[in-house]
Amino acid sequence: MSQKQKLNLAAVIFDLDGTLIDSIDIYFRIVENALQRLDLPPVSRSTILAAAESEDFKWERVLPAEVLNRKEDIIDKAWAVINEIAPQMFADDLDIIQGADDILKMVSASGLKMGLVTSTQKHYLEIKMLPLKNAAVDKLIEVIITSDDVEERKPAPEALIMCAQQLELKPANCVYVGDTATDMQSGKAAGMHTIGVLTGFDDYDALNKEQPDAIIDSIRNLSEVLAI
Repeated sequence: MSQKQKLNLAAVIFDLDGTLIDSIDIYFRIVENALQRLDLPPVSRSTILAAAESEDFKWERVLPAEVLNRKEDIIDKAWAVINEIAPQMFADDLDIIQGADDILKMVSASGLKMGLVTSTQKHYLEIKMLPLKNAAVDKLIEVIITSDDVEERKPAPEALIMCAQQLELKPANCVYVGDTATDMQSGKAAGMHTIGVLTGFDDYDALNKEQPDAIIDSIRNLSEVLAI
């Protein structure tokens, strides 16, 4: 995208995981540990990735066929394990995406409003925001919408529309920056511009299929495509 083609908007709305915080490897390890704790066979990370392609994790894709007749019980136990181990794993290993703090400061200094729309549940939000808090940029984000704030999760546009409303802006004046095809679908459904980043779950081809306004290697490259 050339200098003349840079997006000139009123607000940037960010996804969290894989966009501002480096959490993707932790997610893989959480699922791997849960399977191990339940004495279930390990699966490849590509299989875990396929199960995570929507906002609701598809456990059927990682469970062996012989246990699917009691999958509800196993899934309940898996979530119980995850709720036990995930907070400490996030606390120990979660970090900010390199350069994300500088970009948040740059966006704020440019006068653009900032929001955050995440599939994170509220009880995980504090620990997920810790890397941003440690970098002293968490307070720059004016509006945060979690999965608990809406009835329909991404790719439904509800959360993004709600964020734009709370920022007192029309969706068309906002851009959503995220790491998954689902993020791009949600942004487009909300009537927003979209920018994909390659630091999360989905690769270039998966993002490009959704025809975002731009795809960048990392959030630190945001100034290449956005007027800030």
